Amino acid sequence: MVLCSSAIHAQTLNERVMKKINEYRTSFGISPLVFEPKAKKANEQMLNYMIETSTIPLDHSQRIPTSYPQTFETFADRIYYLYEYNYNYIGENLCTFGDLSTDEERADMIMKLWKNSIPHNELLLSLRYTGFYVDTRVSYNLIINGKTLGGPTRYVVLTTYQ
Repeated sequence: MVLCSSAIHAQTLNERVMKKINEYRTSFGISPLVFEPKAKKANEQMLNYMIETSTIPLDHSQRIPTSYPQTFETFADRIYYLYEYNYNYIGENLCTFGDLSTDEERADMIMKLWKNSIPHNELLLSLRYTGFYVDTRVSYNLIINGKTLGGPTRYVVLTTYQ
């Protein structure tokens, strides 16, 4: 068998999620989002926070000290610090779940969690954003209400940007 490298491209989980987000948007007649590297800064900073603290800050704050030299009381504090007002709009969806077997199952779970949450779904369908960045990571700890749960946990951050 001869394999042609240009014909073979394994879609990463992040790419699957971005594709599913755009398919969802277009099913409502909304323009797809484009990959936006500027959104990576906030995305990476939040994802690192979630991994280091084994938490999902539902208010999008970052009050627990980490290797990052700053903590933040609010989402707005963090975004102002990171971007110094060099953006029009930034939104963020977070989720976490016990890891699944395949990337397709993972992407479906991410979309299910966000679609079934009114504020997360509103962000997915918002007309205000033009770009986005998605990243996911696995950790073996998750702390909920002060209780550590073991096993692989998938952390996901969607950052929308304009």
